[in-house]
Amino acid sequence: MWRLVLTVSLLCWSSEGKVTCKNNMNDELYCVLSVVSIRCRFEDPGIQWTTDCFILSVLHHLKPNNFGFISYSDQPPGSNAACTFGHSKGVVMMEKDKTGLWLLHSTPQFPFRRDQNRFWPKSGNKNAQTFICVTFPYDQFKLIGTTFPFEHDVPEDFHKELQDTVKWEPSPPSPPSPPPPVLKPLTSDGGQTFYSIAKNVVKEGDLYVSIAKSVKSDLNVQTWQCNKDQVASYCDDTYKVYNVRSVKTGSTPGNWKCGNDHSKWCVTTDETKPWTCIADVNRASTQFKRRGGALCINDKEIMNIFKKIVEKREDYKSYKTV
Repeated sequence: MWRLVLTVSLLCWSSEGKVTCKNNMNDELYCVLSVVSIRCRFEDPGIQWTTDCFILSVLHHLKPNNFGFISYSDQPPGSNAACTFGHSKGVVMMEKDKTGLWLLHSTPQFPFRRDQNRFWPKSGNKNAQTFICVTFPYDQFKLIGTTFPFEHDVPEDFHKELQDTVKWEPSPPSPPSPPPPVLKPLTSDGGQTFYSIAKNVVKEGDLYVSIAKSVKSDLNVQTWQCNKDQVASYCDDTYKVYNVRSVKTGSTPGNWKCGNDHSKWCVTTDETKPWTCIADVNRASTQFKRRGGALCINDKEIMNIFKKIVEKREDYKSYKTV
């Protein structure tokens, strides 16, 4: 069963010893939207609350020799990020020849390496954040690894092709460039197809314009908008990309606006092309020069959930196109 789940407790180590995003009812938890704190609950019937599992429970399994993990962040814990870093945040965890999970999110300085006392940053409670967690079979991680260059700890007895996937030399001159911005299919452990997309730097620029062209639909886009480099809603002869100005998730907690919503996602406006993407980059001119990406799913039910929480959006007609 697929469920949309709002919570900060989404990762589990299953009773079978597999690395998974499933809860103890064997439901695959694949998306967590707009988290402010563990006290928040949402009344939207399409979005459910769970306390079955906690992110923290995964950390205990990072040490065994047959367990590997990869992490990446433009705001790494305990250090400052260079402006050349991609604007990306996520964790990949896997067990040899079994399953693993890919957690793509928007929370700065998370997770804080292996320090369980500082695992979840206090700053993560202030603003809404987005998570998508998907359980994948082991063989899919070679495809995932070619999308981004990672900080990693892959055990030596893992397959050589997986070790080679994440190897890169930081100097000279820079990490390898991701492939052109096209949707790359990935099949989850439950048989659901997801699509990853990664953008390069200047040439592709706006990730969301690339997504609109890939899915052939206009988009509503939610990203962090409290910066001077925020770009206006986009319009060309083919597709439009609208900035979402506020989100309404129900009477509790109510409305989310640019000052407290750090989540990053987009949803199509064309109901015949039901795409939803959870991303990690903002619509800001400074970030056009940085790498980033998204994980997408083609599903009408999910699209409808995201479409109906868009309360206000910025009309491109009032702005110069970018």
